Amino acid sequence: MLLNRRKALAGAGGLMTALATGEAWAADAPRLRKAASSLSSADDDILAFAEGVQIMKRRSDALSWEAQNRLHAQRAEHGNWRFLPWHRLQVAHMERIIAQVTGHARFAMPYWDWQVDRFLPPWVLDPSSPLYERERDPAAETLDFQKARFAQSRDVARVSDDNFDAFCGRERAAGRVEAYGHNIIHMLVGGYMSSTRTAALDPVFWLHHCNVDRVWATWHQKNGDAVYPRPWKDVSMSGFTGPNGRQTGRWTASRITSTRGLGYGYDALYAPLVFALPPGALGGPPVSTSEVSLRVEADSPDGSVRLALPPELLRQLREAPGRVTVEGEGVVAYERSENLTGRGIATSILADKGRVDLGVSPTFVHFGGGEGEAHEGHVGHGDYAHVFTFDSAVVQLARLTTGPLAIVSTAQDLRPEEGRPPARAVSLEARLTVTEYAV
Repeated sequence: MLLNRRKALAGAGGLMTALATGEAWAADAPRLRKAASSLSSADDDILAFAEGVQIMKRRSDALSWEAQNRLHAQRAEHGNWRFLPWHRLQVAHMERIIAQVTGHARFAMPYWDWQVDRFLPPWVLDPSSPLYERERDPAAETLDFQKARFAQSRDVARVSDDNFDAFCGRERAAGRVEAYGHNIIHMLVGGYMSSTRTAALDPVFWLHHCNVDRVWATWHQKNGDAVYPRPWKDVSMSGFTGPNGRQTGRWTASRITSTRGLGYGYDALYAPLVFALPPGALGGPPVSTSEVSLRVEADSPDGSVRLALPPELLRQLREAPGRVTVEGEGVVAYERSENLTGRGIATSILADKGRVDLGVSPTFVHFGGGEGEAHEGHVGHGDYAHVFTFDSAVVQLARLTTGPLAIVSTAQDLRPEEGRPPARAVSLEARLTVTEYAV
């Protein structure tokens, strides 16, 4: 690919000086991030992205391509509620770095919406382009990602009606946007993308995380600032390099809930919205609501964990005279180890003659922490856990069967040819809110 473009350097110096302090990120005319499918290899943002990769790969300082990967390998937040703000900051900083090193002051990172566009953009598949990466799964070049393994799980797209825990995650557990849609793409692209140690070396990483950020922007527009709990708003992140090569200081999540606070926006928000019906929409006012919390420690040698639903709950689901709804949320945890890499955590509700599959989350295990590195949060420490959700399908399953029901999670081996021992499950917990209606 021939990178030949007039550089727009005017005014960039003053802007970069202001950004060095971590201030002046908001702009009257925010950068507009566009869909990768709407851009050709000749579009200015793609030319700038390719040139930026080319320039950064030749550098060895804080603005180098390797430095950005090292930051992600050592300090990125995965498997907890810091995932979304941390990666929002990394993509925003990369956007400014590319603007500086190329002179394209208005560069905006494109996003790759794999559910709509389905295939990788052609300009990342051109071997002559800096955006091409040899270290990918060869199958990814022709893969229809929308129809790929695990990608059609309902947990991938159904996000707008998620509460904070289900969407963003918990302090020590990944939310659904990370555990499903995010992890699935890392697994399917493969190569560098399959490991937290190397993922940011592939330009597709930045397109993918730009889209994950767009999903968050969509959810935020629907829910607003009030949905974020105070402990999450106060979480602190640092270590990001600004376009002048110096660190931009400490950031709190509360500063960056809106994309405008970082000076960018999207040409379109995330399309697959599913809105929950208000309580009673199909059956009059509720007559009772109860909550059941369950937890079990894993003791199975096969790497699975099983949580039985109590008999009294099953009687309620089966014998209630009127309509019954269930809103369920759970967390499954596995021991963090190299043996957990390359697996898919499959969670289902099982009965004697039926099942409800709740999705498969490919593992994306972060170990983090280079020598001497200090981190806020839980980078690479503790159990590997993620949130899952379920709904009134459990009621239908209960009423179609007579025996016990159980929530079961299993870490399927996606590399069975290696003959590895099972991953070690730690625990499984679930909270069910059961609402009964008169009719």
